[in-house]
Amino acid sequence: MADAVLQQIDTLLDALANLVKEEPDRETFYRCLLERLVSSTTSGGAACWRRRGLADLKPEAVVGCCAQGEMADPRVAGWRRMSAAWVLDRQSARAMGPGVPVASDLSSPNPTNWLLLYVPWTVDESTGGVFELAARPGASADLQNGYLRFMEAVCEIIADYERRALLGELRLVQRHWSRLDDFSRRIHASLDLESVAYAIANEGLRILSCDRVSVLVRRRRRHQVVAISGSESFSRRSNTVRLLERLAEAALAVGEPLWYPTDRELAPQLESPLQEYLDESHARGLGILPLCIERSDGEPGERKIVGGLVVERFFGPADEALRNMTAALTAQSAVAIQNALTLERLPFGQFQRRLAAAAVACQGRRLLGWAAGWAALAALMAVLAWTPADFSVEARGELQPVVMRDLFAPDDAVVSELRAQTGSRVAAQQIVLVLRKPSLELELKRVWGELQTARKRLASVESEQLLNRREDETQRKRYTELTAQQEELRALVASLQTQHEILKHQESELLLRSPIDGELLTWDAEQLLAARPVSRGQALVTVADLSGPWCLELRIPERRIRHLAEAQARGDGPLDVSFALATNPGRVLRAKLDRLAERTEMSELDGAVVLATAAVDADEIPERVPGATVVARIHCGTRSLGYVWFHDLIDALRTWILF
Repeated sequence: MADAVLQQIDTLLDALANLVKEEPDRETFYRCLLERLVSSTTSGGAACWRRRGLADLKPEAVVGCCAQGEMADPRVAGWRRMSAAWVLDRQSARAMGPGVPVASDLSSPNPTNWLLLYVPWTVDESTGGVFELAARPGASADLQNGYLRFMEAVCEIIADYERRALLGELRLVQRHWSRLDDFSRRIHASLDLESVAYAIANEGLRILSCDRVSVLVRRRRRHQVVAISGSESFSRRSNTVRLLERLAEAALAVGEPLWYPTDRELAPQLESPLQEYLDESHARGLGILPLCIERSDGEPGERKIVGGLVVERFFGPADEALRNMTAALTAQSAVAIQNALTLERLPFGQFQRRLAAAAVACQGRRLLGWAAGWAALAALMAVLAWTPADFSVEARGELQPVVMRDLFAPDDAVVSELRAQTGSRVAAQQIVLVLRKPSLELELKRVWGELQTARKRLASVESEQLLNRREDETQRKRYTELTAQQEELRALVASLQTQHEILKHQESELLLRSPIDGELLTWDAEQLLAARPVSRGQALVTVADLSGPWCLELRIPERRIRHLAEAQARGDGPLDVSFALATNPGRVLRAKLDRLAERTEMSELDGAVVLATAAVDADEIPERVPGATVVARIHCGTRSLGYVWFHDLIDALRTWILF
């Protein structure tokens, strides 16, 4: 009998070992393992708990009674997970009957009616688990030990499977990184933008195993298709390309990947072009991924979008595997596109590339190529050194009226009434805003009441004093007392009158008056301030004289101030300023720089800046909008064309050499 049982166990273990060699997926392996164990033994159910990394233990598969009845109760499931974690942490097998705790130092006993057996298994420091078996209670100690030895053999099979699975995962990772390394070398092999884009499209198609990859590049504030995988050329006027560019423009403006199908509701700006493109291209899976790099001159973490990567599948959706593989590709592609764009935007960059291509094509005439190259370089240097050009310093700012005042809260109070609407005309000393301070009103009533009481008492004392004849000693004594009370009450009345006048003055200060003739600029002031509590010194509304003089409030980068100082030192009068308003960018206006601050300020938008103002003729301003954004250029005379183009680089080299 014992030999037959052992033979049956060996057969079962051999079958499980053969199951490992078949290398099924993890879900199939654990389900088949537990089903065979439960069907081949007298156990009622089984479960396998697994931990990967720092995650909690999770049931990989559960069969039999472990998946139903009292064992599925959340409280019991929590106790089972706690017991499995205890066994895994201490690498100690345990058998617990009903009412028996997993350890003597733990008071929580087995809450089920089953004999629960736990045996741990481990693969490495980060991967391990526990095999749980539910047997009928009442088993002897020898039978429990037999169960545990059998479960240890099963755990060795589980560990062998996990090692094989881990090895397979590592092979996949190694293959993935090898392909990414090859992808990176191919896309960085050239600095020609079109070559880089086609390398990204064709190599990305091979790695991602999709049907089409398109590359878009941001040019002139628009995203243009530069390369499509499998096509040496394409028509930019085709309906597919135009719809793709329109869709990419809307999707890349968000700055986040767009996947289709998606489980979230899309904005109308994305929904409409997406459906139009899908109808045209017949794609069943689509991903639009922004190619982003960190800005070299921006805040930490701020990103700049240089292009986009469009991944398409025509015979299936964009699954999770495809989405995970695109992350590394987009990072490398963004750097390659940025490098190519940087070279393309250099002065004479296209000429240099053509010259290099011509030199390669004419290898047999290398000397002539070198001579032509040096001659072109010399001519370029001469043009840069001797060609005069207008030198200007760029600054940003706002258009503001010169006469503009803010009304501040004189004390902590509550807005009671706004007597002027946004955009309305107000006169000097006109009441614009009425504030209330309940504590001040209460104090004013209290002082007024005390003042009236004191006055009545004083009148009573004076009346009694007049009626007192002072004929005997008692009347004369009373007269003296009344005189003292009269003086005391007069002092009290005077004090209360002074307090009342002070409080009335404070009450009158709650009536905010316009200091100038002008218009109320604060937008939607009634909605903003109605019944709103305000604090002392808080700016409430702004009044400005829009019919008076106007000026430009400019923020000049600190590193540019030297050029302005040199231009002013030449004594040619106020520097000319040309500027354009955001409200009318197509028209260039003129102004004169009249004031320049003598200290540096810190701006949240522009960093270290020096503030300046420029006088402008109000009659030339087409739209007088206070606070309108201004892009200005302060003209500092003429310099060589090379200095105008490369003065930033020259200043950087000077700083690097001297310091």
